[in-house]
Amino acid sequence: MIETPPDDVVYLGGVAIVSLLVLGRLYAGEHLFNDRARFWGPLRRHSIPLLHRLFQRHDEDLYAETKIGTDQVVDIVDRSPEAVLEDLADAGYEPQPLASFACDWLGRPEVASWARYEGPAPFHGAPHFLRPRQVHVRLFETDEGTMITAHEEATSWRPDQWRDHYRGEMMDVETGVVMVAFDLDLNHVIEEIADPIEA
Repeated sequence: MIETPPDDVVYLGGVAIVSLLVLGRLYAGEHLFNDRARFWGPLRRHSIPLLHRLFQRHDEDLYAETKIGTDQVVDIVDRSPEAVLEDLADAGYEPQPLASFACDWLGRPEVASWARYEGPAPFHGAPHFLRPRQVHVRLFETDEGTMITAHEEATSWRPDQWRDHYRGEMMDVETGVVMVAFDLDLNHVIEEIADPIEA
């Protein structure tokens, strides 16, 4: 029987995988990671459960499948997911295939996972997706329309941060919700969040 590899092997394997994906993105990014790419959702839906099982075998704090709570809800809009994705693309968001795959608290699976990147570049000329933080948006189809959820966190594209990302360390839900509401001009959401602060 094959023994479970030690934690440092799993860590180095994660760094290697993320590094290879970064290289692939650098060379084919304009075709595979642009705001018109729609194949990532079905691909992630089938591949992420395997990654999740691998993570859990080695470190119970690592996850690639997750549940979204009500605290991450930005808004439910009476628009199709495709229409919301167009607005997200206009605001600088793009597909985020390295994200964990999520279901909401009722078990509904996400239909899209997009992000925009922020913070200082790690070196001059670095691609935008290597910035240290990301605003991560997930969309869910509901009976009322498209539910938009969000949080702000460490980006998974950085080989030095992949473990922080998949452990949910340094995730900031409130900041992500406010930033997405601002990016999508959902002013009523910002007002609702600001009201308790002013009281």
